[in-house]
Amino acid sequence: MGAFLLRLKLLLADRIASVCYVLCVIVMVSVFLNMNIHASETSRVPVGVVCESESQIAQRLKNALLESDALRVTCGTMDELEELLMDGYIGSIFIIGDEYEEKLKNGIKEDLIKVITPSDDTSSIVVQDIVAGYMMYDVCYYRTYDVYSSLPAETGREDDNAGGVDRMTASEYYDYVAKLAENPMYGFEFDIEYIDIDRSDNKNVNITVAMIYRQIIAGLIGMLLMVLVVCGCNGFALEKGLSIDKRRKTVGRSYARDHMLEMLAVLVYLTPAVLLSSLIMLGESGMGGASFIFLIGEAFCAFFILLCFVLAKITGSASSYQLVGTIVCLVFGACGFISTFSAVTGDTVLGGTPVALYIKGFADMLV
Repeated sequence: MGAFLLRLKLLLADRIASVCYVLCVIVMVSVFLNMNIHASETSRVPVGVVCESESQIAQRLKNALLESDALRVTCGTMDELEELLMDGYIGSIFIIGDEYEEKLKNGIKEDLIKVITPSDDTSSIVVQDIVAGYMMYDVCYYRTYDVYSSLPAETGREDDNAGGVDRMTASEYYDYVAKLAENPMYGFEFDIEYIDIDRSDNKNVNITVAMIYRQIIAGLIGMLLMVLVVCGCNGFALEKGLSIDKRRKTVGRSYARDHMLEMLAVLVYLTPAVLLSSLIMLGESGMGGASFIFLIGEAFCAFFILLCFVLAKITGSASSYQLVGTIVCLVFGACGFISTFSAVTGDTVLGGTPVALYIKGFADMLV
């Protein structure tokens, strides 16, 4: 274990490697926090909402829009939202008028919601359908109650004051319909199945904008781990240049055993960064997914430690090793991104490269 402890001490004492380590960890956390937030934001359509009515129904519609998974809603005054619209931060403005509730009660369909959108906008029609879905409950309630209250009286349970059936009041009818809406017997949902046309066995995977962003996060974390591996293995190249390997042979040291322990020390040195890369995805993938991400991260680093060790022994100096190591990082990183996001190559050409496998394994835990 002497070689293991010595290598670990050398790594911890290396100021340049330590600074690189800290910087990579800071970048890793920053990438995750910023891109993960951006992923959640860009996966929803940005719209503005002006609610001129203080009625309970209008406020309920506004709150439903704010809680929507499909829309990123910004509330404000008309002047504020028009400025955001002109700057391109939102695609359209939905105005809930002050007569919204009265028009619903009176069965007026015209001008329930006013929409302001640029003339070249192509998404407002889809957004209107989403907004209409949140309005549909109240619209149907008032329309059906209007029909219900106009039905002719029939014989049945008699009211104390008049003949015919005892009709529900508007509030009673509303409560009755609300109970029906909560009853699973009266609900429905779409049975959606997503199929990868290149891999027909990959079903039920919902590919979203957020998912794509998190694949990019995986790729960037993989690149940062490769940089840490190159820095961590720099000592091997320095020792090769100083002929330390030859001195080991002259004193009869077990060459293979020592280097295996030293590579293990580099892996242990990188383990905190790998652990961090898995823990920051704990909320997205759960404990099982985070554990799997940690394991594939360790395997990923182990492969590149072995590769960088070979490069350190092949190259003649530390500067040559660093140049070759940088090129290797760029090549493998490019192959991983191209394989993941290119429709031309896909898995058929570059899908077996280490970064591509890391991105795939990382992303599979987030589906």
